[in-house]
Amino acid sequence: MPDHVLRALARSEKKMRKLQTSAQERIHWKETDTHMLGLTPRLWMEVFDKKHRYASLVCLYWRRWQLSDSNDNFWDWLDYGMGALIDLPEAPRRLLDEWQVIYLSREEQHLFRVIIEPSTGQFLWEADRTPVTLPKLPAMSGDMTMRERAVASRLAGRVGKMDRRDELLAVAKREVEAAITRGEEPTPERLEAMTKPLIKEGLFCQLRDPFFAERHDAAPTPLGHCHHWTMPSLPEQLLEGIGWQDVLRAIEHDQGKNMRNPLQSGEDRLKGNAVFVLDSFGPLYCGVKIRGVLQHSSFVRGHCVQVAGGLVLRDGWLVELSPHSGHYQPGPGVIEDMIEDWTEKGVDFSRVNVRAYQKIAPAMGP
Repeated sequence: MPDHVLRALARSEKKMRKLQTSAQERIHWKETDTHMLGLTPRLWMEVFDKKHRYASLVCLYWRRWQLSDSNDNFWDWLDYGMGALIDLPEAPRRLLDEWQVIYLSREEQHLFRVIIEPSTGQFLWEADRTPVTLPKLPAMSGDMTMRERAVASRLAGRVGKMDRRDELLAVAKREVEAAITRGEEPTPERLEAMTKPLIKEGLFCQLRDPFFAERHDAAPTPLGHCHHWTMPSLPEQLLEGIGWQDVLRAIEHDQGKNMRNPLQSGEDRLKGNAVFVLDSFGPLYCGVKIRGVLQHSSFVRGHCVQVAGGLVLRDGWLVELSPHSGHYQPGPGVIEDMIEDWTEKGVDFSRVNVRAYQKIAPAMGP
């Protein structure tokens, strides 16, 4: 890599670390005279939310609430007040409802707890002492260990809801495209039959709300938009004059196609990276990240940690270590301390790919 590129990367990393240090919460435990990593400030919204909704989505609604001049506190506004009917293009209400981060109970934590066998440096599940392979999606059927069945049972409700809605939207899209190809007219009866299952799931808000787009912007008066008072909930019936293109736009909205980072299919979205957390009391937790459902904060319920990042494990052997966590943002120092500790426990880092501390975007063009 050319010297000028390396210098630019070094300056960029230095600036990033400076910003990170100023933004990252670090807690000094006087009892142990150590520092722990707390959540980045905006992600405390995930902890404060009783539903633990994905903070990146919640923050966008919080910005909209700031413009509303509402007398309600944010959570009441979002769930019961004037914000309850807002469905932002960059943060679909469908995903706000689905992406509720699982916070593991103390009884559930042991399912994800990992130990390092001192004699070999091999990573084993504490629950059954079997070697850890990650990333590996939790199987929902077939041959599974008791631990895997328990994990699948814990995730089934959230993942099942996502899969069901993904399939309904995919089926509706195929039907609409086929109807357009055949030159079929979008009669009210045909539209109602097609959209009824999705409306039952709480989707297609823009096909039922005459003020869908207007809600995205704040009202010019403190009292808010007048329609908030006259229509406290969305009707179940479709608006008049709906056409096939309107349905396609609603499908793409609920699929997250208008987000800053558009979603892929449900299958692709679930193919996450493996993440780990070394919590403040010492235990190591590992699992496959499922965006908006299972992530770093899940293992410790938003508490402080020593280290958090990503890894790759094959049959219990550490293959790759990634020092990245949007929730906790570990610096080089804590990762190096952890590597030293794991080395003492028998992990052979001569065979481990330790990735860079800075994520580098792929080069554009030649």
